Amino acid sequence: MAGDVDPLAWQQAIADAIRDSGVETVAYVPDARLRGIVQALGAGDGPRVRALTREEECIAFAAGFAAAGGRPVVMMQCSGLGNALNALGSFAIPYAIGIPIIVSMRGTLGEANPSQVPMGRATRPLLDSLGIQSFPVAAESGAGPAAAGVLTLAFETGTCAAVLLEAELGGQRERS
Repeated sequence: MAGDVDPLAWQQAIADAIRDSGVETVAYVPDARLRGIVQALGAGDGPRVRALTREEECIAFAAGFAAAGGRPVVMMQCSGLGNALNALGSFAIPYAIGIPIIVSMRGTLGEANPSQVPMGRATRPLLDSLGIQSFPVAAESGAGPAAAGVLTLAFETGTCAAVLLEAELGGQRERS
């Protein structure tokens, strides 16, 4: 996304958790709430960050990277989760490729765009139906610990797991 931003404290905490867990690459589809995390990852040594065009492409890239022994993370907006479901359900999950996913929530509290509401409402049930544990974060203090926990869960158990970044966190969406 165009323009640098100063990462918010919770975005920096997620970037720190990603770095601390040994992540080597981050595949993401650009989103305003994720922009601060990407900015924080770009400061100093850290994983290679790859902006891709579709969410299923991010899952495929991460699955291949993990299958080769690497440590990837995927970041996406919840409205794109539908695009990624087949890649998760037919490849990552059955082959026990643990992919940590950071999901920027839309269609929830304070949403003004009606086209975002259905996926915002469906995100958690869709993840649950695939057996992907998800952990919503609405308070800044929970962002770093939730990210660290999801990274450990995915990497150590070979299961996909997700952090859901709720609207209450803010994160520049209103400026994009």
